[in-house]
Amino acid sequence: MIKLTELCAFLMACLISCNILAQTPFENPIKKQERLGSPLVETSPFVFDNKLYLLENNQKFWDVPGAKPGDFFHEDEVRIRDIESGKLISVPLKNHGFGTVLVWKGVVYVFAGNYGKGKPWRKMTEITMTSSKNLKNWTKPQTVFKASGEEFFFNTAVCRGKDKFILLYETNDSQWKPFTFRYLESTDLINWKEIPDAIYGTNKYVGGPALYYEGGWYYTLYLEALNKSWETHITRSKDLIQWEDAPKERPFVTFDSTHFNMPLTDPKISENNASDVELCYFNGKTILYFTGGNQQIAGDLQRATYKGTPRQLFEHFFKDTGKQSKAPPEHEGEWAPVLTAGESKLGVQITPTSEFQTKPTPQQLVFQERQLGAFVHYGPAAYIESDMMSVPDADIFNPSQLNAEQWVKTAKSFGAKHIVLTAKHHNGYCLWPTETTDYSIKKSPWKEGKGDVVGEFVKACRKYDIEIGLYISGGDKHFGCSSTTDPQGERKIVGDIHKYFPVFMEQLRELLTNYGEISYLWFDGAYDPFGWDVMDPETMQPFGTAYGDAIHSMVKHLQPQAVIMGGTKPDVRWSGSEQGWAAYPLDNIVKPGEGLDMWVGPQNAGWIPAEANLHTRSTWFWTPNSDNTLRDIPFLKKVYFESIGRGANLLVNMTPDTTGLIPEAEVKRLSEFGKSLEETFASPLGSTSSKADQPNNQLGIDFHKKQKVNLLVLEEDIENGQHIKSYKVDAYIDKQWKTIAEGQSIGRKRIQTFPVAKTSKLRLTMDGEDERMFIDNFTVYFSEK
Repeated sequence: MIKLTELCAFLMACLISCNILAQTPFENPIKKQERLGSPLVETSPFVFDNKLYLLENNQKFWDVPGAKPGDFFHEDEVRIRDIESGKLISVPLKNHGFGTVLVWKGVVYVFAGNYGKGKPWRKMTEITMTSSKNLKNWTKPQTVFKASGEEFFFNTAVCRGKDKFILLYETNDSQWKPFTFRYLESTDLINWKEIPDAIYGTNKYVGGPALYYEGGWYYTLYLEALNKSWETHITRSKDLIQWEDAPKERPFVTFDSTHFNMPLTDPKISENNASDVELCYFNGKTILYFTGGNQQIAGDLQRATYKGTPRQLFEHFFKDTGKQSKAPPEHEGEWAPVLTAGESKLGVQITPTSEFQTKPTPQQLVFQERQLGAFVHYGPAAYIESDMMSVPDADIFNPSQLNAEQWVKTAKSFGAKHIVLTAKHHNGYCLWPTETTDYSIKKSPWKEGKGDVVGEFVKACRKYDIEIGLYISGGDKHFGCSSTTDPQGERKIVGDIHKYFPVFMEQLRELLTNYGEISYLWFDGAYDPFGWDVMDPETMQPFGTAYGDAIHSMVKHLQPQAVIMGGTKPDVRWSGSEQGWAAYPLDNIVKPGEGLDMWVGPQNAGWIPAEANLHTRSTWFWTPNSDNTLRDIPFLKKVYFESIGRGANLLVNMTPDTTGLIPEAEVKRLSEFGKSLEETFASPLGSTSSKADQPNNQLGIDFHKKQKVNLLVLEEDIENGQHIKSYKVDAYIDKQWKTIAEGQSIGRKRIQTFPVAKTSKLRLTMDGEDERMFIDNFTVYFSEK
């Protein structure tokens, strides 16, 4: 007998395949980790000097048996605790409450409401600030803002905005509901002024705020009142005046009504509150603290995490799940992305030239024509459980059956037109016999130290006529020079860049002169000490682009036909996803000021196409017993449609094992992927392209008899740029035209599926910025898979 759970799963799959369930259900990516057994309510996690701390607002009455809320409030403290050790570090403020924290340029600032003298509990009229450079010695507290009239202050929150500091406070102003949020601005953290009309919560209950600035948006977390219960929601604004709430059915953090036995609370009372959420980014995760409880005597402090940056987390709650999204999906697998989004917080402004390229160079055009490529991650990490950051002994690398021709054949089996080999990854191990270091193939027992993996790879590529790409990490853990994992705009140098730079340049020169023509150079932004944003950790001044520009110049001098992924002057940019995903709509042109949003430095503008990459296992390098983590064919096809099908290139990873061969299960899976693509596009029903005697904005396909269609491919003529901004496809059904598909960008290629339509002819209509709208290919298919 079939199990009920299996039946439900089967029916769900059927509904999805029939397009009855068109939208992906929203899933909250925040994972609750633990309850801390503490009554604390207002807490703020923060990172200082690469350590994680927690600012706590401790109310003295919690520590006195039988005491009531408000007893001993003049003894309340704003204090700081080392999360790793659990030790109390310091108490910046006493006789204060509702404290919050900001870390800015190596200084920790604490803001809180001042109880003053002789005033009732929680009748605060002044906000105090103190600061420290070591968390032990604090400046004399000073009043930075005073209430007006009969106003009182409650919770506060502070962040660094686009070009100034923003402070939020809860007010009891009688013209609005209690705890309405007001916003102040400052350039020095001392002198604050109200922002006219910057108000949130005038028409509903709000409270327990937190404030952040990410990706050009101010995000505010607030408490939403339900039926005798409360949960945290999120809203955002570009200007602090016009607000956009996330859908109500998407609470940021909610409560568990089945939980009892909370601190200082009647054990018969269940949880009905999830409030006062605050968060920070630490070691590749967003760390969140919030309180449960029941909004009475005390809270129930809890910890949660999200695998990604705060910006990715916030944007997740505003995704339209019924449409294709620009927000990147969560990273998956046993690894953490280290090149993370951020905004430049440097003391210098880098601006691109006013003139920028709006069409591809010949080299870029050839690269985009190839579309699909293969990655090969191979090196010592394959011998130590895929640990790409450790630096094992050089002789650990010892393949017994290395066969680069097998790699190339596997890549060609799924349609790859170029292959990129990790000639040197973050640990610094060189897969060629470099003269710069002994941490290389020369110290391997393989071929008695006389082997050359790069050489065999290049030879195999040329034999089977596939373009050659080389990955070389700027960061080098063996040499001891890299960058921190902070978000872009905040990264700092690790090690001596001045000693390391000539070593790296010589390694690059060897690769570019010893192996003939190279088509593609791949510079990983992660741990890159030559990045545009990397700073001196002492002076906090950026090194700028000089090192990266010199690297670019060497490549263009020695390999003028090569395209460069990454670096300070990229020909190709990362799509933002290591799951084979690209944003839609997708523009090949990065406009001045858009660089950070498109994963290039702010100095970059012009034609910079995107490339997504995909780890086909749960890790980039091979690990034992990981065949079961290989992506299945439906996932791989989905990736293809959401990268190449959106106008980007795609790089699919392959993982040779310790023998030097790609495992048979992976070879088979990738070959099946290639066959599936061939079958999908093997039988076009009709095709056309722009002709000189046809209007540029409209094309038609006439089948002369009714056909079933559900798949289209569009290719724009991008040799002279990208000009089409939107399109729609109409089918002639029941003697009238009906729209069956529509979209925005086309670019290099647009692949789109749609519900099956039975029609005798189709009409493609395009809109764009001018008359230069030419379609190289408009083809339609019927796919049963």
